Amino acid sequence: MTELRSPAVQHSDQITELQSLRGIAAVTVMISHCLVGYGPSPLLTRISGVFNGRAAVVIFFVLSGYVLTRSLQRGRFNRSSVLRFYARRIFRLYPAIWVASALGLAYLFALHWQIPPDRPGPVIQHSFRLDRFDTLHIVASFAGMTTFIIPQLWTIFVEIVSSIAIPGIAFAALYHRHWFVWLLGLALLVSFLVPNTYYHVTLYLVDFVVGVGLAVFGLVVGLFRNAPARSLVCIGLIALACMQFLPLDYWSPLANLLEMAVAASIIGTLVGASERVYLLRSRFLRFLGDISYSIYLLHFLVLCTVIKALTLLQQALGVCPDIYVLTIALACVTCAVTILLSWLTYVYVEEPGIELGKRVLRFIEQPRGVGGIKGTAVP
Repeated sequence: MTELRSPAVQHSDQITELQSLRGIAAVTVMISHCLVGYGPSPLLTRISGVFNGRAAVVIFFVLSGYVLTRSLQRGRFNRSSVLRFYARRIFRLYPAIWVASALGLAYLFALHWQIPPDRPGPVIQHSFRLDRFDTLHIVASFAGMTTFIIPQLWTIFVEIVSSIAIPGIAFAALYHRHWFVWLLGLALLVSFLVPNTYYHVTLYLVDFVVGVGLAVFGLVVGLFRNAPARSLVCIGLIALACMQFLPLDYWSPLANLLEMAVAASIIGTLVGASERVYLLRSRFLRFLGDISYSIYLLHFLVLCTVIKALTLLQQALGVCPDIYVLTIALACVTCAVTILLSWLTYVYVEEPGIELGKRVLRFIEQPRGVGGIKGTAVP
């Protein structure tokens, strides 16, 4: 690939609100799963719909397209920078996947089939299929290719596949904008015509393409410059919460298109508007944003473990609490334990993994001469 300088970008690289938005999305998914941990309960199912986990995933995807493209724009766009991009993604995604998968495997061996859950909800019932408990599915889970150990890992698989494609999409958007228009149209068409591929990659690829467009086209972001950011973000989040109640299938391309448009509007507002959303700059929300990846990976494992613990506690006390009491206890304990465990994972797994990736890249790119001294030869 010919070495090219990325065009100048007019908006800031560091936008605190986007990190907080990622944290809100991760917590939304966690709470939605907690509310359907027990069942069946039509009321809890309706309440969980307000915490629209599907829309939260769309926010993740559009935001990833934006952030990853911004990382590619910081320097020269050449083969070396693309290889560095892929290496950083590997060290960013996989250490936490491996730790979460190891904890999940320990849970399966120690608890899942040994303690029958009390009144399990549909999400619990359809997870951890015994017929897939074999070496192939365990290895594939650690590789991020299947959801046997971590049910929500399907979104990370979509992220991995889309990360492979993003440099090419970003290149088209940066240097051949008419190509990008065709790519966007093609991705949108594919999402409607063939949405049901493996883990719905073709359904959600268009979300990443839109994120790339938000990062590259300053005119798009400029539309939000004088927008009332606080009002628009609030309206957008409320709209996403309500979309779960639309009469559309969960994997509907139309539902994804609507949620993608709202998510892109929220992100575009946070990036381009002169007005700042100070609530999203709070220390706690920024903290949740920092640990959001671990929250997303670990919360379901914690939720299942808490259900087992509550089951043992009920048996020991000889009581059968109301399902709503159990759900409140489940949500509170799961959120508290997940946040603590995610912070530890972020500090001791994610950050060291990122640093290891930087060291590996520096080692690979370090010039070497014969005999260990640059530019010298052995006499």
